[in-house]
Amino acid sequence: MEPPGYATPMTQMPHIPKEASAAQAIELLSAAGWREVGIGDWSWVLADPEDRLAARVTPFDPAYLLHAKAALEGKPNRWLPRVEAILPLSGDGHVVLMERLWPADEEAAAAFCAALGIRNESGYQLRTDLAFPDADDDLARLRERILALSAEGARRYRLWGGSDVRPGNVMADASGRLKLVDPVFLRGLSVLEAIQAGERELLADFTLQQLQAFLTIPPFKPGPETDEVRAKLAALYA
Repeated sequence: MEPPGYATPMTQMPHIPKEASAAQAIELLSAAGWREVGIGDWSWVLADPEDRLAARVTPFDPAYLLHAKAALEGKPNRWLPRVEAILPLSGDGHVVLMERLWPADEEAAAAFCAALGIRNESGYQLRTDLAFPDADDDLARLRERILALSAEGARRYRLWGGSDVRPGNVMADASGRLKLVDPVFLRGLSVLEAIQAGERELLADFTLQQLQAFLTIPPFKPGPETDEVRAKLAALYA
């Protein structure tokens, strides 16, 4: 049975089997008329032909999965995107179906982050000199949710990053309402460094299959450098 909102008569949503890889999911979406509208560090984003839904496809991103599950299962919040479904893929990848979003006004996004009042832990310096007149109870609840997600991630993962609240992770819906899309992160660079240094203990929170999937996220382009990292990973788990 398809989850609510999984497909509508106006949206050509293909069936994506759970055995599919992220690359195969993208192929299925593209064949159905979905087009790429963004590439991040961990994922590819495609929009449906009517610009009603977006599909965020990743081979592996445990931080975003925590966030997406909270958005899908928790109480609706005006400052979060509407998540329709989370579809599993092979290797612990997933497709998150959500409302279509667009770039937000930079000044408004910066003011929103300032009002949220959560320190960024990815190295971004947030501005604190901006007023945000739309602060409300949902903003306060969102602050509590992000802090709870960050604490949960820290309990689960040795290489957890924490909060990544910053203007670049704020987008807008079709009416211009701001939406926080990616508020927490795993330290992907530290995962890579641990593989290269052979520090298996630091990688103990992940399976070999998950780490193999990690090495297929967008920054890992085909070529000798990626092949070398894959060889080191295979040797580490031999």
